Amino acid sequence: MIDETSSLEDVCFIISAALARRSIKAVLTGGSAATIYAPEVYSSLDADFILLDATERSDLRAALADAGFTPSAMHGMFEHPNTQFTIDFPRGPLAVGGDYVRHFATLERGAMRLRILTPFDSVRDRLAHFYHWNDYTALKAAVGVARRHRDQIDVQKLQEWTEREGDNPGSQIPKFREFLRRLG
Repeated sequence: MIDETSSLEDVCFIISAALARRSIKAVLTGGSAATIYAPEVYSSLDADFILLDATERSDLRAALADAGFTPSAMHGMFEHPNTQFTIDFPRGPLAVGGDYVRHFATLERGAMRLRILTPFDSVRDRLAHFYHWNDYTALKAAVGVARRHRDQIDVQKLQEWTEREGDNPGSQIPKFREFLRRLG
């Protein structure tokens, strides 16, 4: 049950369970994934799920209605009367920057399961926002996730991805160095 005290993580698990009951597969991405991995560093007010299979809009709306969410005035978003958090389903495919994502993590809470970007891909996702839009809040989130999940972050692979990212190979390296400097 969603109420005023529900965290973003609570809402994401409830949405994931509602989708699963209707056999809809989706993965949590974006800032909401970073919030779950490093809540002390970053806080998102919306949950972005990428659908893994073709889903009829009516099935999606029914699943969200089961959790108390209705379409909002903002196109494509869903809202709930008892929480500030909104739900969005950005167009797929599941990708981080220029790379398709084929593997994701699954978090468990009791009988509920939440598909979510891995911590490594969450860092890449936030770095992509920093690289392409100079989003320093995304950089802060990338650093926070990387610090909290250091054992799952391969810095060499991050650098290799960074070198390929964007229209101009290697152009993001100065921003990657800024990430490394802040990571410490």
